[in-house]
Amino acid sequence: MSKNHIMNKLSQVDLNLLVALQALIRAKSVTKAAIQLNITQSAMSRTLQRLRHQFGDPLFVRTKGGLIPTERTIEMSSSLDCLLQHAETLLNPAAFEPQDAHTHFALMMSDFFSQVFMPPVYKTLFDQAPGVSLTCLNRQPDMMEKLSLGEADLGFSSNVQKAQADIYAQALGPDRLVTIMRKGHPLADKELTLQAYCDSAHALITMGGDRAGAIDVALAKIGHKRNVVLRMPHFTAAPYAVEQSDLLLTLPGCLAKKMAEQLDIVIRQPPIETADYQYYMVWHARQHNNLAHRWLRTEIQKVISQAFED
Repeated sequence: MSKNHIMNKLSQVDLNLLVALQALIRAKSVTKAAIQLNITQSAMSRTLQRLRHQFGDPLFVRTKGGLIPTERTIEMSSSLDCLLQHAETLLNPAAFEPQDAHTHFALMMSDFFSQVFMPPVYKTLFDQAPGVSLTCLNRQPDMMEKLSLGEADLGFSSNVQKAQADIYAQALGPDRLVTIMRKGHPLADKELTLQAYCDSAHALITMGGDRAGAIDVALAKIGHKRNVVLRMPHFTAAPYAVEQSDLLLTLPGCLAKKMAEQLDIVIRQPPIETADYQYYMVWHARQHNNLAHRWLRTEIQKVISQAFED
């Protein structure tokens, strides 16, 4: 494609239309997008018609739950965010002063990550940038998609093998699975053998409704199975159930250590080898060069990395 052809195509695009398209993608509503851009609903409806004509696609389908983006819109979403971010960078001074900032960030994480790692992070961020605000969202199985759609700015995960090419990931620190039980448990003062482990009643933390965990997969490989009698979606609630019962619970070591400060539990190594794993901070490519986002990532990385060194 020649340079002249590209310039001709660009000259036909109104940047305001692209800003409106981004607002529609994020708001999933003509009314909400209009409020966000401080224009009337009828003006936003006319803008949507212009966008449909510009791209030769319906862009959105109306449903009871709001506007659903078409495949064409989903394909454009990431590139659109990057384009508008670069345009903003060109138009604004390349500087970010935390003490003067009034930026909002949405962070997606599990309940245990929020409890174990984030309290000192919040202190650091608000000390440096008192005008910044945060929203913490429950980690969902479709976290990568929510990052792509701009519904979250930053996520935390121990599994990034399936991350898309437009997702960045930074390692924060390692962890491994351990097993906890109440101090008065019949196995508390005995060797935790593989047979005793499998014969015991277990609790399983599962946020996605899975019937098995990493330990179950490892056991199946050697022809064993444990007895899971309680499944719970909350990392930080499960240890309380264990303290009041004869259940065993296998969970991340960093959480077990934190909960042992509050509960009468003991920490044991499970009788089966499991690989260590890493916690990651993940974000979308559109945020990679954003100065405010870069500051956020840097400060979080400093605080959490220190926690692993202590």
